[in-house]
Amino acid sequence: MKKILEYNYYLFAEKFSTIDKEKIITFDTIFQYLFIVNSVLFIVLFFTESIKDFLLQICVFLFSTYFVIRFYNLKQFKNKYFLFDSNWKKEQITTKTFYKTFIWSIVVLTFLLMIINSKLLSPS
Repeated sequence: MKKILEYNYYLFAEKFSTIDKEKIITFDTIFQYLFIVNSVLFIVLFFTESIKDFLLQICVFLFSTYFVIRFYNLKQFKNKYFLFDSNWKKEQITTKTFYKTFIWSIVVLTFLLMIINSKLLSPS
């Protein structure tokens, strides 16, 4: 899992090379946060009739999750782009392709979950 998170940061830093690497950490944190929140929200909405019963727990979860992810990302990725770059440039093309496909699939899944959750939350 750690390797996937490292490659996730590296892929975003490589893709948006003109942006400061510290800002990429923030972007990566927001992406991870959206994925986790939408996944949990999907599970809660799928298994319960109303989200109102869990509103306080969800708010605490949302608030704390971002700061935990942010702290972890800063600790793991700050000033390590060039280390990751030297490691990942040596990887085989099939490994790179696998990780890129996996990460972009998660990006698409995150947005699909956002759409599904919005439909589940909207009054029918």
